[in-house]
Amino acid sequence: MSLTTQTTGMQEQVRAGWWHEPFQVFQTNLREIDAGLDVERTLDAVQGHGANVWLLNVGGILSHYPTGLDVQTRNPHLAQRPGGDLVGDALAAARRRGVRLLARMDFSKVAPAIADAHPEWLYVSPTGERQEFEGLVSVCPSAGYYQRQIFDVLDEVLDRYEVDGFFFNWFGFNEVDYAGRVHGVCHCAACVAGFRAHTGLDRLPDRAGDEHYREWRGYAAATIDALTARVRAHIAARRPDAALILGTAADVLFHEANNAIGRTLWPYATGEAVSALRSAQPGKPVMVNAVAFWDMPYRLAGEQPEMLGQYLAQAVARGANPSTYIMGPTGQIAYDGLEAAATVTRFHRDHRDVYTGLAPAAEVGLVRPDPLDDDGRFGTGVAEHRGVLTALVERHVPFDVVPVAALESLSLDRFRVLVLPDLPSLPAGAAEALDGYVRAGGCVVATGRSGIAPDGSVLDWFPGLRVTGVDADRDVLKSSYVQLEPDAAAAAVEGTRVAPRHGRHHRLAWRADAAPRHRLVESAPYGPPEKAYGHVPGHEGVGGVRGHGAGTVVQLPWVAGTAYRDTGLTVLRDLVVDLVTEQLGDRPVVLEGPEQIEVVVGRSAAGLVVHLLNHSGRRDNGYGPAVPVHGAVLRLTGLAGRPARALAGTATVVDDGDDLVVRLATVAELEVVVVEDGGGARG
Repeated sequence: MSLTTQTTGMQEQVRAGWWHEPFQVFQTNLREIDAGLDVERTLDAVQGHGANVWLLNVGGILSHYPTGLDVQTRNPHLAQRPGGDLVGDALAAARRRGVRLLARMDFSKVAPAIADAHPEWLYVSPTGERQEFEGLVSVCPSAGYYQRQIFDVLDEVLDRYEVDGFFFNWFGFNEVDYAGRVHGVCHCAACVAGFRAHTGLDRLPDRAGDEHYREWRGYAAATIDALTARVRAHIAARRPDAALILGTAADVLFHEANNAIGRTLWPYATGEAVSALRSAQPGKPVMVNAVAFWDMPYRLAGEQPEMLGQYLAQAVARGANPSTYIMGPTGQIAYDGLEAAATVTRFHRDHRDVYTGLAPAAEVGLVRPDPLDDDGRFGTGVAEHRGVLTALVERHVPFDVVPVAALESLSLDRFRVLVLPDLPSLPAGAAEALDGYVRAGGCVVATGRSGIAPDGSVLDWFPGLRVTGVDADRDVLKSSYVQLEPDAAAAAVEGTRVAPRHGRHHRLAWRADAAPRHRLVESAPYGPPEKAYGHVPGHEGVGGVRGHGAGTVVQLPWVAGTAYRDTGLTVLRDLVVDLVTEQLGDRPVVLEGPEQIEVVVGRSAAGLVVHLLNHSGRRDNGYGPAVPVHGAVLRLTGLAGRPARALAGTATVVDDGDDLVVRLATVAELEVVVVEDGGGARG
């Protein structure tokens, strides 16, 4: 039995299996000294955490079973274990308890003896060096170890153990090692030949930023996707009841939520990642592995409990399955955040009816740009995306994230509005898909460069006609504004609402049938104070609105989302969000509460599912305790008379005309409201 789902650029079969039901995972990432693990004690902790799946190290770098293959290194500490087989003992104990066992494999590195015998398998740096770390040598996914030998290892595991699935760690090209040292693009013979065949180019780039690095990333992604598909097919043929948890071609999609020194907190990272995965491949489940320690070099230091809880709360709200990841045996390293992780894990377990088949159901789609597709200015499109995402969260507008590469292969008609934040280009077919979506009655809200070609032309169904200039220099932008008054004939600037023009603004000539939106106020002196006057009302539209078929295109060729991230001015936030909400009209889900509450809308067999995530504990670079929110009100349009309940706290439910009003006593870290709607209400 199989189902069918759309994936980016291809049609792929979704295998039926246990992984399509809600599951909860606990990972014990073992060191070689942990071969004597007490499996019964570990399973006590796994089940006490709320998990029904145990992810255990099995093979690859080190085998925790008595391997007979010379391409693996048997853990020497197995000799101290009665029977000498940790995997066999763990599987037998898990089966007795009804717990599933996943095999963690890591094929990224081999022991020096194996590397010396097979140099053709190894990563080779641009200077011809192999990559070594802590006595292990990195191998390359293009070469023979990955392409052939790992299938021998999988066969040995499958011959001996009826595991329930596989997870592959670090399944990719090792441009950076565990210490964060950049080694660059692999230049092994297999990569040279593979890159040439894939791109027609004779020379590999050396590192990120070099010419043709984007082509290298395309080759690397295609290599991993093709290998993942082969591995998945191999496992399915040998053991149909075993899942592969990995990348886009796997049975279960994967995201790791972790922290790192020097990384600026992106508070919505986990929810964004899961939402993008669920939108791009709606038929596939997702697993989020939340790391219990703080950064890789500090594996003994626990992550802040509230941060760990946020990882998993965002995961389950977007329809992913929670997984908690520790180092070593349970109870040995003191991780303070485990109870916070367990709280979310048990919540997911205890509300199986709500999470079975939970699917995204927002009416707004926020398109996520490819971070590499940025005309050499990495991060500008990403900054706009994050600014708009933050604005939508704070204004309580539910949305789902859509990767730009998935636009042409997805059915877009479930969205009433699609937001395109500063996309420098659209993949082949995406513009046509968006054109058809708008013609059929959808709405596109485009900011920044979205719809604008490098030559200054604009998509012919957009409001803009052509670029007349680009203002990006800070000195040019100083003391210029966007006038927000609806009256285009405002007689003055002072006394009207204006927003500072910050960031990059493409000036456009507008099509004759485009209605202007907001007016540009040109610069005037701003100092000294005695000379700070002289602004006059502008006539040039900053944005434009145009009908197209049965739908509408709103174009704001200015990075107002980036400006909001840089300044924190809510006038900029509201400018962007108002363009979206005006096109939505009546909103089916409205929250009355502080901006720190995020609203996530989904649908499952239980009905309409609304997650409320409390971000009030957000700090500069992490999360602390949330401030409980009292008296928030959720208004649900057209659902009067439907049974509703709050899962984490208490709520009062009343009808108000056609609407259902849910008054929530308290929203702590997470609240979930379920409305039995029979599938008929909008989300």
